[in-house]
Amino acid sequence: MSSCASSSKGKRKLNEVKKLSVLIVADDDISQNSYILCLQKFGVETLGVRNGFMAFNIHDKTQMRFDLILMSSTMPIMDGIEATKKLRSMGITTMIVGITTPNDNEEYRKEFMDAGLDECYEKPLIKEILQSLVEKISNKV
Repeated sequence: MSSCASSSKGKRKLNEVKKLSVLIVADDDISQNSYILCLQKFGVETLGVRNGFMAFNIHDKTQMRFDLILMSSTMPIMDGIEATKKLRSMGITTMIVGITTPNDNEEYRKEFMDAGLDECYEKPLIKEILQSLVEKISNKV
């Protein structure tokens, strides 16, 4: 994965907006930690959970809401497809971005998108993709 160092120009622009929050739903510790570190360098608050059931429970049992949800496709207990469907059925309108693996076929990616994703990328998410997503959500809030 590429370094998360960013130019001061891009960083200044991102830090001028309201503090954004991102929920990272992934059972892969290495990916989750790299996304957290990168997003924090952009001034974003982050919370990481290990599966879709935990993401669903956060929204169902608490008042916590996020500006962006990064949702891994394959996880134990509740995968990304089921979690996305449940979140959308609850009325969650937060931007949800799916993260697929190189092993996920086109049919699976389509099913994931159809579950209610706004966008979908194959992992790993590089710094430029994360920065682009932060910029998109910062324009919405």
